[in-house]
Amino acid sequence: MTNIMASSPTGAGPCSDAEWQVRADLALAYRLVDHFGMTDLIHTHISVRVPDEEGHFLQLPYGHLFGEARASDMVKCDVAGGIISDPTGLGISLGGFCIHSAIHMGTPRAACVMHAHTEATIAVSNYRDGLLPLSQHALRFYGRVGYLDYCGAFDTQAKRDALPQALGDGDVLMLRNHGPLVIGASVAECFSRLYYLERACRIQIATLSACRDTARELVWPSEADCAFMSRAFQGGESVIAREWNALKRLIEAGEMDRVVPSP
Repeated sequence: MTNIMASSPTGAGPCSDAEWQVRADLALAYRLVDHFGMTDLIHTHISVRVPDEEGHFLQLPYGHLFGEARASDMVKCDVAGGIISDPTGLGISLGGFCIHSAIHMGTPRAACVMHAHTEATIAVSNYRDGLLPLSQHALRFYGRVGYLDYCGAFDTQAKRDALPQALGDGDVLMLRNHGPLVIGASVAECFSRLYYLERACRIQIATLSACRDTARELVWPSEADCAFMSRAFQGGESVIAREWNALKRLIEAGEMDRVVPSP
């Protein structure tokens, strides 16, 4: 993963082994979001806590495309968005990070926060009933999605305080007319949730678009089955680790395809 890692950890300044691993995971996550077509040019963000540095976070320089992400380029900032280290000099999007920092600080279990503007997730955020239990993908999030009405920019403390309150004990916060915030205890867990949320939203849109009479045509799982599957999906660290290792191989192969010309 030479391109993702860059030349060495020293490019990011003094860096512990734990921080370097998080930087590498973060770079991989950005490239995966690009690979799966979930970007909005430079206008969404992924942030992650720096291990053993309370109130410090990492994210991509504001101006880099997700497909350019490298571990050594990540910007380190404090909870207010103040720059601690920035190898590129591009800084961060303060308007974007104020949303992430509110979740990080108000939700201790949110080590990683991902925000998306995909067509499918925004479309579902616009439904009054939000994400519906129409697929097994969606059942992963049953009872674990919060919703917050559109309020423009998060330019006041009251608006930012509303973010962790609306998320509650869930894993996803749907910002109405805007897109989701997804949290995880690790970068890998957070990406897994974002990927399957996107899939659940696409399935919902496809289902409803082909349905003329939802009352007559749709088949719904029972509430008991929804609750059971939601509980069954919690945890699963070993499965997420298997996914993450497979995704690393996917990106590594893609990097080699670009670096080594075809014969």
